[in-house]
Amino acid sequence: DLKFTEFLDPRVKSSLGEENMIFYPYDARQLQDILEHRAKKAFRPGALSPSVIPLCAALAAQEHGDARRALDLLRVSAELAERENATRVTERHVRKALHKIELDHVAEVIKSLPLQSKILLLAMIKEEREKKRQGLKPSMTTGEVYERYRQLSKRLGVESLTQRRIADLISELDMLGIITARVISKGRYGRTREIEISTSSREIIKILQNDDTVNPLIIYGGKGQMRLI
Repeated sequence: DLKFTEFLDPRVKSSLGEENMIFYPYDARQLQDILEHRAKKAFRPGALSPSVIPLCAALAAQEHGDARRALDLLRVSAELAERENATRVTERHVRKALHKIELDHVAEVIKSLPLQSKILLLAMIKEEREKKRQGLKPSMTTGEVYERYRQLSKRLGVESLTQRRIADLISELDMLGIITARVISKGRYGRTREIEISTSSREIIKILQNDDTVNPLIIYGGKGQMRLI
């Protein structure tokens, strides 16, 4: 935080003798150098397709320029290739690794959500699926989501929050990247939020299926199919 010292007591600042240092993110070339250095120690010659390291470096540079991210991407790519008994790591493994890392991150975020947010998320999935079943656009309003949320809360025997509080939780899920919620104009009817789920609803249900707090809302069908009550 570059403004950290602005909040310090003047006496603390005077004795601190601070010096600002800015650590810039790595670019793709620097990340590639780091990966090549590590790869020489970790992999036998020919184990990586020529495009693997440049791709890992480019993908990591596009995000935060984080060396750990680039190394994780290379590591998971190699693990996936090993599971397939592949003779070498390819771009396909890198793409799959990127998806897995992102999904694992989303899973950790969803698992850590409070109960009310989990119920709310399942309410959104139920509303989305109902709209798709009717051939409608899957986006939904705060009011529609709130009604679904109240239904699921009642089934769980959990006291419902107010619509204002649910609106706050929707904003939090939006900030986490699990959903997108944008304000749209309804003309003379005012403004509302249009909500869409950013993460695969199927994956969200799979993540929550072992959560005892919301598990009663999930029904298991044949062939591993899962749906909501």
